[in-house]
Amino acid sequence: MTWPDVLVMRRDEVPSLRRALRMVQRSLMIYRHSWMVIFSGFFEPLFYLLSLGVGLGGMVSDVGGISYVAFVAPGLLASSCMNGAVSDGFFNIWFKLHYQKTYDGILATPMRVSDVALGEMLWALTRGSIYAATFLVLVAVMGEVWGPRILLSPMALVAAPAAVIVAASFSAMALLLTSLVSRREQFDYVMGLLIMPMFLFSGIFFPVSQMPFALRWVFQVVPLYHAVELLRGLTTGHMTAMLLWHLAFLLLAGTGAFIAAMRRLERTLIK
Repeated sequence: MTWPDVLVMRRDEVPSLRRALRMVQRSLMIYRHSWMVIFSGFFEPLFYLLSLGVGLGGMVSDVGGISYVAFVAPGLLASSCMNGAVSDGFFNIWFKLHYQKTYDGILATPMRVSDVALGEMLWALTRGSIYAATFLVLVAVMGEVWGPRILLSPMALVAAPAAVIVAASFSAMALLLTSLVSRREQFDYVMGLLIMPMFLFSGIFFPVSQMPFALRWVFQVVPLYHAVELLRGLTTGHMTAMLLWHLAFLLLAGTGAFIAAMRRLERTLIK
């Protein structure tokens, strides 16, 4: 099966939202006694914001006419969506797939692979959205109480649903990663050669335009760059037509990743 064929969804493969929500319900029942696992993932972007945005930001001049903390915050918001999606959409699903064999029992019920894939993506999306919403509320309070203001535009209200779209896109891509990784040792490749470079060079801490020309074009096509630019445009009020391109890129990448992941998981689970 070629990749173009993988990216085409047949009518009988369309997932059921009702059945997929059962997977979300299952995750809620599991995490209700270990909610701290979810809550702890929120602190990483907060620590970056305090150390770099607030601490280092006091020694850095404005970036593009806005304070450094206002520049960094939307990028960290995007990274929090990615981190939440990767935690559940990649690591947790991989262990359930290869070690716990969770899905073998689930597929003995009327659930289909497409329902399982959508349900797990929705849960990863939920986790990423929780991180994003909490972080957004916190930076709004910080800007109003301690200053300087971090959310500079009323359009920051739209950043919340935009962050949900970002989390959905990364959740689908994390699901695709799960289907591609066959050994636990490959986690190091994913984190060291994919997630970490995206985090450092996608424009969160400095404009991508500061990089050499060749590297600039490389990182302008990675998903996190488009997420950062979309959320930064909304929180700072820098509204251009490019925001529509960033949004379209995330939607297309997420949709394609989900369809491809569903097909690959189907080949793994149904033998």
